[in-house]
Amino acid sequence: MVSAGFDRMRKVPCSAHDIFVNKTHSLILQFGLLFAVIAATPVLAIKPGWLGPQLLTLVVALLLVLLPSAPEADVQRSLEITKPLAATALLPALWMAVQMIPIPLGSIDHPIWRSAAAAVSESLSGHISIDLGFTLRALFGYLSLAALAFVTAVLTRDRVRAERLLFGICTITTFAAIELTLLSELPALKSAYAPRDVVRPLLALAAFGSILNVAFVVRTNERYKTRGSREPHSLHEHIGMMLAGIGGEVICLIALVHLASPDTLLAAAFGVTAFGLVVLIRRLNFSRWTAATVCTAVAVACAGGVALRFAANPGLSPLFRFANVVSTDDATAALRMVSDATWAGAGVGTYGAVAAIYRDATGAPGETAINTVMLLILEWGYVGLLATIALLLQLIATLFRGALARGRDSFYAAGAAGCLVTASFEALCDASFTELAVQMMAAIIIGLGLSQSIGRRPA
Repeated sequence: MVSAGFDRMRKVPCSAHDIFVNKTHSLILQFGLLFAVIAATPVLAIKPGWLGPQLLTLVVALLLVLLPSAPEADVQRSLEITKPLAATALLPALWMAVQMIPIPLGSIDHPIWRSAAAAVSESLSGHISIDLGFTLRALFGYLSLAALAFVTAVLTRDRVRAERLLFGICTITTFAAIELTLLSELPALKSAYAPRDVVRPLLALAAFGSILNVAFVVRTNERYKTRGSREPHSLHEHIGMMLAGIGGEVICLIALVHLASPDTLLAAAFGVTAFGLVVLIRRLNFSRWTAATVCTAVAVACAGGVALRFAANPGLSPLFRFANVVSTDDATAALRMVSDATWAGAGVGTYGAVAAIYRDATGAPGETAINTVMLLILEWGYVGLLATIALLLQLIATLFRGALARGRDSFYAAGAAGCLVTASFEALCDASFTELAVQMMAAIIIGLGLSQSIGRRPA
């Protein structure tokens, strides 16, 4: 009996140790999967194919299955952070579901259903989406991206993991900038791999890198100020990290200056300006009214730059004045599509099906939309466009508020807010933010920014 009692006593600590080891291994696996998603973005930017969405769904499913092993406090805190955004984030998903619901003809269905009913002389039951399969796939893709952002927020509540993830994102976006430069310069690769459908997502990743590398430099400087006096040997590490961040920033800027249009450069500059504004307000410790005055002045200056660029292309439709490459045929066909668009849209993910209807002698729409805003109008309709804008504005406001409220870790939220500012303006320049690689990177950046917008201790 005594021996049995000692056996039971020995089993209890072993079981607790096993649980701790299993949770640690699970966290390592989750973080490894997250890094795999980041590393895959430059590859998916070149050749997304049909396998990309399936791989994203599989990875997100694995991350969600392993999520219970994450620290409970981090999960609860992440839920508190994302709870105010939940209602707005659900609006796009609910709208996609509405687009797939069968409805009587003549109400809010797409005109193609009424034309088909007249052609076959039979009554048809339609729905807003003209292709349910594509809209259903888009719904699963949106939910996967939302889940990816939440899982990232949970995994990066720990400061060490957040720093590693920021370094990983900076490395991959810098690699994307190098990749972009090589694909555009090497003659053997230029003809095969440098169409604008490849250049656009790589440019978007390089624009993210131009903002986050600055955030990494600020992070390195902040860490050295807090730890340098206690750890004199960290000077070499500090110099190495500073050189890495500055080098990544230079590479991203070279790629953007060399290959991006003036409007895309302006979008990236707005993101860097937004990040620098937060750093300036924090460093100089502005009062609330002084900060509001400075922000207003910067906003007016940016609006002036946008107005000048808008007036530079008076011959184009206002929807395409910031677009990078617009031929006359593409613009004509796109305007016909937009003029026929209803307030309910044609269904998310159905651009290819809609464009096929407009291929005639007067002009053929491009295989991809000219810019993201045009795609939102055609697929989402004005209802979905407003829902998307509302979510974007709420995310930017949340990240800016978190960046100004945080202490030394404010650069995470500020960097994510700067990336969203760039995304907002670049949506008028091209359709890069409809690419899976850019969407995945944006979801991870948003999750990282949200996770560090509030400290680990309750406010």
